[in-house]
Amino acid sequence: MPVENPLINLKDIRLPPPVSFWPPAPGWWISVVLILLIAVFFGRWLWRRFESRKPKMEALRLLKDLQSQHKKTNEGLTTLRNLSQLLRRAALTFYAEENVASLHGTAWLEFLDKTGKTTEFTLGAGQVFGSELYQQKTDLEIAALFPLVNKWLIECSQQH
Repeated sequence: MPVENPLINLKDIRLPPPVSFWPPAPGWWISVVLILLIAVFFGRWLWRRFESRKPKMEALRLLKDLQSQHKKTNEGLTTLRNLSQLLRRAALTFYAEENVASLHGTAWLEFLDKTGKTTEFTLGAGQVFGSELYQQKTDLEIAALFPLVNKWLIECSQQH
């Protein structure tokens, strides 16, 4: 008796349909939502950081402009008044919650020292911001004030 091959009775293999691209599995939906949320929060954080640095960058740009203008004109009293205005504007921006606008004289210099973490305004070259602004003729070394104002702007903007 001839032996039949048992494999003859087997049917052909039918492959399942390929896995489709759409709709994705629930895990992919969750991943997409999480990535979008992270992107939104990161974008908002970057925007706030950019916006918070705008006043500092603007003040430093104005300081650089004043310095180049002083090199061209060499007008000490005008430059001193412009530097004082820049300090006032920056202080009003960085310390809006404090009563900065009414400060003058020694109180103003002490405020600048306290916020700038220095003593250069009450004891050093920055004393001119308290009294020399209102004098007609002064012999000032304005060039020494630019690094002081720059340091104050950087220090104060880092605190806020």
